[in-house]
Amino acid sequence: MNDFASGAMELTAMEQDTLAEISNISMGSAATALSALVNRKVRITVPEVGLRNLASVRSSYPVPCLLVNVQYLSGLQGENILVMREQDALVIGSLMMGEDGTNPPKELDEIYLSAVSEAMNMMMGSAATAMSELFQDSIEISPPKVETKDLGQEPLVTEVPEEHQVVTVSFRIEIDDLVDSTMLQIIDLAFAKGMVAKVMPTEHPVASPSPAGIGAEIPTADIHSWAELAGAEPTAMPEQAAPQGQLGNVKVDLIKDIPVTVRAVLGRTRMTIDHILRLGPGHIVELDSIHGEPIDIYANDTFIARGEVVVVGEQFGIRVTEIASPQDRIESVR
Repeated sequence: MNDFASGAMELTAMEQDTLAEISNISMGSAATALSALVNRKVRITVPEVGLRNLASVRSSYPVPCLLVNVQYLSGLQGENILVMREQDALVIGSLMMGEDGTNPPKELDEIYLSAVSEAMNMMMGSAATAMSELFQDSIEISPPKVETKDLGQEPLVTEVPEEHQVVTVSFRIEIDDLVDSTMLQIIDLAFAKGMVAKVMPTEHPVASPSPAGIGAEIPTADIHSWAELAGAEPTAMPEQAAPQGQLGNVKVDLIKDIPVTVRAVLGRTRMTIDHILRLGPGHIVELDSIHGEPIDIYANDTFIARGEVVVVGEQFGIRVTEIASPQDRIESVR
């Protein structure tokens, strides 16, 4: 177990913007994976990043929740927690079971919990793949550990002081007309700074603790698990910088080189798992689009343009026919 210094760490506006884009890319990929699993449109909004203590996080979710603990084994060292309301998890479990999600069970039994765990496993695996491309490094994770907790009665992280500061990344998730809720990603502050450093290396590395342990910053490499934070002294909550200008703290030049997944959607359809299992060579899957309709183009899961199919040599391509204004596109990455 590592002993951490008690010096306060701040999260700069630049770090917040970078973390928001990292989460936007990774969770956008996770949403795409979930959409394929449940055969429903899944939309995740651009996340909001903040700095809070565990007590504040728990008080904002005083209901039964599903906690998904993700451990990073290589490329990054540490772990984070995804918090989802149990009611939303029940809907996802219902869809995974081939139901329509309108009448989920009252609580997560073993079968439904297993179905939700499989969905989380696929989502987090897809998110790790997206992060590998972003960081240009192999990011490996262990299978996520899923548990249920009533955060109105139980601590969010056992044996860690509730005054401990964490980075929170909140984003709205929508699944057709079944789910419209907020999910939360909880990341230890030093681990979050380590992710930022992989995208935007700084000329001023994180300082090692001073002999007295006063005013020193927490070395990123020392973060391995939430359990190691047990006994850590609470840190002060820094004031957040106020947005400046029309675009707030967004500095477009800082994120121009961050890769995103661009996809063109020809059409969609809904099928049950039973129907999918019966598919074979020669079967035709009918889409809900009409011949000649524009093709929707997405950057991650954010709609950015429409286009039409063209043939380039022996490959298909998309000719862009309609696109959002530069101002709207900048706003879409916030």
